[in-house]
Amino acid sequence: MKTVFSTLAALLASAALPAQAEEATPFKASLLGQVVLPTGLKIAGAEFGGISGLDYDAASGLFYAISDDRSERAPARLYTLKLAIDGKGVHGIDIVSSAELRNAEGAAFAKKDVDPEAIRFDAAANRIFWSSEGDAAGRPAIYEAKPDGTHVRSFAIPEAYLPDADRTRGVRGNLAFESLAISPDGKTLWAGTENALAQDGEKATLEAGSPSRVIGFDIASGAVTAEYVYDNGPIFTKATQDPFYNDNGLSEFMFFGPDQLFAIERSFALGIGSEINFYLASFSGATDVKGAASIKGVAATAMPKRKVLKLGEGDFGLDIDNIESVTWGPEIDGQRTLVIASDNNFNPEQFTQFVVLKLDAATN
Repeated sequence: MKTVFSTLAALLASAALPAQAEEATPFKASLLGQVVLPTGLKIAGAEFGGISGLDYDAASGLFYAISDDRSERAPARLYTLKLAIDGKGVHGIDIVSSAELRNAEGAAFAKKDVDPEAIRFDAAANRIFWSSEGDAAGRPAIYEAKPDGTHVRSFAIPEAYLPDADRTRGVRGNLAFESLAISPDGKTLWAGTENALAQDGEKATLEAGSPSRVIGFDIASGAVTAEYVYDNGPIFTKATQDPFYNDNGLSEFMFFGPDQLFAIERSFALGIGSEINFYLASFSGATDVKGAASIKGVAATAMPKRKVLKLGEGDFGLDIDNIESVTWGPEIDGQRTLVIASDNNFNPEQFTQFVVLKLDAATN
């Protein structure tokens, strides 16, 4: 693992503010601060960016982050980071180390043969799990690796998720495994697709959402334990700028309690910006659709969910970018912190953003 120390406190974009989001929601939050890094920043010769997954290890104080560079700018990689967070704000970031993700043969992934998206650190076993939205043939994957990126194993993905020749089955391009979470008992790894499988339904529109699948794998054996439906909401508004692109999808989740996922839906409309909605989604009461080739016509109850927090453009004084990552951060003043990060798509008109929110004690 290569170590690269880079203190970037000067790039801190804002200090602690006692503001709250505009729309009334059950969770109350205040902004501790944010760090914004410019596109084009290089660490050991490789461009930093594309942060699509983030997880926090309380014992070491490190954040594990994964880049969705498809081995095009540099080999697919993960980072360890340190954020300077206290009750007065967020004071900077250290990019502590970088490591290449390796395939089963021990080599770097070939160009466009991987699309890293989510990462979770298992402190009890000192390992990471990470997902890929698709290889050169569009097939998604979930991996176990050592913290230095060394391949340990891959999970067997059910056929329903694997694209067929005419693309009427399986994950859609760039809408696959965006989310990973380890169950509180450490026994199950959960993964979620950003939007519906091709045979399950349509992508999200202005009029309707899209039924994602949430699938659980027994970590010890790798076997699928359960599958559930998570209904995304519709796109929040029309795009106003050519080519009028907009979307909404499940971009990440993590556990809030033993039976609840804290889920992010990221919606974007070109010319307007982003809206990030946070939900609590429960497994209780949802129908297990394990092994279903398609959920069309299946009488399945989706995971019950309720919106608990919203971030829109200008909330907390923030310019919200392409938020794809979420993790619980360090406890501050006895309260839980929420750390979210954006994927800059290596686009010079975007930026890498780490935002830290402190949640009201009532939500802990």
